[in-house]
Amino acid sequence: MTEAPVDTVTVVLGPVPTPAAKGQLFDQVPAVFLHREGNVIAQFAELSRVVRRSARTVVVAGDLTVPRVALAPIADDGRAPTTALVTPDPEGLTTVRHHTVVSAGSSFHDVRFPSHESVGALVIAPSDASQVAAAIDDLCQACASGEVTVGEDQAFDALLVALVRYGVVVRATDIVDVPWARGSGSDDVASAIESESDDRIRGLLANRVDDGFYSTMVVRRASKPLTRMAIRAGWSPNAITVVSLIVGLAAAVSFAAGSWAWVLAGAVLLQLSLVIDCVDGEVARATGRFSSLGAWLDAATDRVKEFAVYAGLAIGAGGNGDDVWWVAIALIVLQTSRHMSDYDFARIQKTREAQAPRADIRDPSDPLPEGEGRLAGAVQVSARVNRRSAIRWMKKILHMPIGERWLLLSVLSVVAGPRWALIGLLIAGGVALTYVVIGRIVRSLTWSGRSAADGVRVLRAQLDAGPLAAGLARLIPGIRPHLDGRFGWGVPPVLRAVELGGIAWIMAISRVGLAATTFWLLFFVAYHHYDNLYRSLQGSVPPRWLTYMGLGWEGRLGIVAIAAATSLMDSLSGVLLVWFGVVFGVVASIQWLRSKR
Repeated sequence: MTEAPVDTVTVVLGPVPTPAAKGQLFDQVPAVFLHREGNVIAQFAELSRVVRRSARTVVVAGDLTVPRVALAPIADDGRAPTTALVTPDPEGLTTVRHHTVVSAGSSFHDVRFPSHESVGALVIAPSDASQVAAAIDDLCQACASGEVTVGEDQAFDALLVALVRYGVVVRATDIVDVPWARGSGSDDVASAIESESDDRIRGLLANRVDDGFYSTMVVRRASKPLTRMAIRAGWSPNAITVVSLIVGLAAAVSFAAGSWAWVLAGAVLLQLSLVIDCVDGEVARATGRFSSLGAWLDAATDRVKEFAVYAGLAIGAGGNGDDVWWVAIALIVLQTSRHMSDYDFARIQKTREAQAPRADIRDPSDPLPEGEGRLAGAVQVSARVNRRSAIRWMKKILHMPIGERWLLLSVLSVVAGPRWALIGLLIAGGVALTYVVIGRIVRSLTWSGRSAADGVRVLRAQLDAGPLAAGLARLIPGIRPHLDGRFGWGVPPVLRAVELGGIAWIMAISRVGLAATTFWLLFFVAYHHYDNLYRSLQGSVPPRWLTYMGLGWEGRLGIVAIAAATSLMDSLSGVLLVWFGVVFGVVASIQWLRSKR
């Protein structure tokens, strides 16, 4: 681990570290040791004072043995919010939802729905210092009065309980496969740590726990050597993203050539692009080089690559006399609507379910509610079933994430040809969409009340209302969609399906042979919606002038309908294609990049 910033104080809470643990963590990092002859109350009192006078405080359990570099996600990032290191464990003492600790336990406090185990290290952000100190004071008083009893080996766990129950938002960062231990077993782990290099540990820190089956079992294993090479070479995550984009576009060009040999080359290049696409995220996690620009670039280029591959397969099939443009068009409509649903539901679900309830530290019972409504029990049963590895992986495959989609395209294009690759993906995508929408409706029925304001802002930023829709909403407030209801997350994806599907249907019935033009028209419009989505997730809203330049969703749908009704479709479609390409592909991208300077 690199040397911690001078304004960061590392505090050791709980038992006296073993010589092995002390050597692993604190040979090069100065620390405050809160050891008062086993007096937990005195340790909490001193910790409260340290937190109040420190810019940032890293708290480590005294009995924790872990590589120094494993603390990098919390110790080396000066911008990190209050964060605890955790590892997946259904028998642990921590409940994590949407990367947030919503419940924690100790020898005194129960946890009903454990999903993770706390590693024994957390960072307290300066913005939370006063609230954290107040939570520690409350814990200290409860221990002094005898209302809460914890030993020094449980001091860190009790601290985490106190923070969560006092209302401090504690983010959860997973460290996967990194060797660590607390208490007994530390000596064995210390030996394992000695045999691991820092580069190896950084590679393990780059692992993710929420990938799909194919990405986890195949792609991530192939990406690790490239990730180590990229870290040693000093490549930035954004540069790697650009390389992945170039390789993905090369795959699309290969598919467009049409012959079996070129299709095979395209399939291989598409898989290589997927592997490189994993590398940029792994490098970012291993080195802490995150940025809002990088997140936007990574997500936006994924969509460009995938839709370009649809076009490449359609062009290649057309060269062999097989017209599959409308299948590719249907895939753009399906995948765009599906992705809007994925991101928007996840954001609203987080605002509703990743909130830790305030509770008294003196109450041993878990304050986390089971959920509301008649379907809450079914949701809990589903969560318990997901603990079975085989079922969890089958459900992930059924979701058809990017790894599975690109694998299906690669395999079917080589084995059965471009037509069946696109048709197969359309069928699989339709099944996946049906599955996830049913599940999300059931989940939404367990919610009550209104969605939080920050979640509603994300949805509102995606409405993309042009002058006509905005004017009507001002004149007739009743037509505005209710974004704060339990199904508000469904408004943006429905609007996307209506707009994209409507444009495709109008172009199809106009009978002017513009299938390829329709595809590229939808390509730019879909890219525009992804751009709006990724902006909104980062708390940004596109400027009004940019929305109006794009005509708004109702303006685009309306002008295509007018063109079809007046027999102007043939000439106007080319004008719209150029206009949307310039506005959405060039002007919007430049505006976003300049706003991030």
